[in-house]
Amino acid sequence: MPSFGRAGLILLLSLVIFSGIGYLWLSSYYMVEVEVKIEAPMKKWSPPTGQVKLAASCTCPAKSYDLAGSIPTANREDIQKRRAEEYKKHQARTSSILNTLLFAPSNSPLQYPIQGFTVRPLVPTLIPGLALHGVQRSSYKVSLQVTKGVLSLGNQSEAQSVEGGGKQFLVLEKLSLEELNKLLAKVTYTIPVYHIHTGDLVHFSFELHEAVFPIAIRQPTVPVLFDMGTNISDQVTVTTKTFMRYKELKVLIRSLRQFYKDVVLIVADDSFTPEKITEENVLQYIMPGGQGWFAGRTLAVSQVTTKYFLWVDDDFLFTEKTKIEDLVKVMEATPELDVVGGSVSGNQFYFSIAYEEGDGDTGGCMERKSNIKFQSLPNYPQCSIVNGVVNFFLARTDAVNRVRFDPKLKRVAHSEFFMDGLGQLMVASCGHVSIGHQPRGANAQYGRFRHPGKGDVQYKLQLHYYKNHLQCLHYR
Repeated sequence: MPSFGRAGLILLLSLVIFSGIGYLWLSSYYMVEVEVKIEAPMKKWSPPTGQVKLAASCTCPAKSYDLAGSIPTANREDIQKRRAEEYKKHQARTSSILNTLLFAPSNSPLQYPIQGFTVRPLVPTLIPGLALHGVQRSSYKVSLQVTKGVLSLGNQSEAQSVEGGGKQFLVLEKLSLEELNKLLAKVTYTIPVYHIHTGDLVHFSFELHEAVFPIAIRQPTVPVLFDMGTNISDQVTVTTKTFMRYKELKVLIRSLRQFYKDVVLIVADDSFTPEKITEENVLQYIMPGGQGWFAGRTLAVSQVTTKYFLWVDDDFLFTEKTKIEDLVKVMEATPELDVVGGSVSGNQFYFSIAYEEGDGDTGGCMERKSNIKFQSLPNYPQCSIVNGVVNFFLARTDAVNRVRFDPKLKRVAHSEFFMDGLGQLMVASCGHVSIGHQPRGANAQYGRFRHPGKGDVQYKLQLHYYKNHLQCLHYR
């Protein structure tokens, strides 16, 4: 065979062989790609966010107080308008992007922090745990986007692999998955404005996969600690409010000194004709006459310097069953508790509160349920979690000062403090610590002010309507 023919045949066979190999390689390659495309969703999927359902108007129980009806007709429209404006401001102040409902995507190759990532304002912070796993590509490209802060790469030498650094978005691209994950480990988040308590959402994407995760933005708070000392007098201050009942107040002081000689008693006094109390370890604060029940409570508690205060009425009576130490023991063993009540002459009055926020127009619905409790307190079966207790209770001073007793309530007031503190104060009621009550004596001057008139009740209902944004209130 001529050399040209032999060479041509060899060349032809080589082309056939290499074409077959190439065909097999390409077939294998495209089969893999087709498999990937079948598994991937047909369009880019984003996790749903937002509320599960829109706020709806709540239903008032039968025989509830219609709070809107307590507002005089002539002023009702103007008051409703002001209330709506104030409620919008309240919502803007208390709502947070961190309350957004997020869903984790299934079968996602994206790794990211789902909880606990907190940054300080103005401080660049590495986002922990960012990575891409379980995929094989010729190149890898991911993107991140935020709404409040800026995203950056710690090592600026990698700038050629970055798009959008120092802005609200960041795009990273690498040929190697390992190199991409090294870049992701250097991504930082910074909020460029000072804010003490807010948040942001990060959208993290790769091809058709997207995940959303939260960033909490917090200015760390400074601890405010109380020295418990070694004695009950270092731990607890007794507080009371008096009004034209000095006979009962003096009996209360004598009974307190019988069991606790050195514990300080703070007396808020709004009597019209005050009498000077000169007892040792008694601090008497004279108020303008008739300022009212909650104004006196607020004044008394504002002067407490101990970790706890014990609230008592001025006609109570300390007995051998009034063991303040036992209440302190419960509080110290349960740091999340803010208030723990006892019983008065065997009456362990307590209640729970059912509350629905309702919509932004008509307002919420509230029901106070007497003698309804939740679960028992761990390790203290004689104590139960509730929402409100009787007028004999031990409380954390700092927690109560954050809620405070509204001075607008003068004579119709007790449950209202616990209503204002719902969701802020953890409350328990214990039956193993009690205080006595003095026999009720005749006091004509005091009696004129003891029982509230219809106007006091009406004013309280109006206050619930506006201040608490309620449409109805029910007691049972």
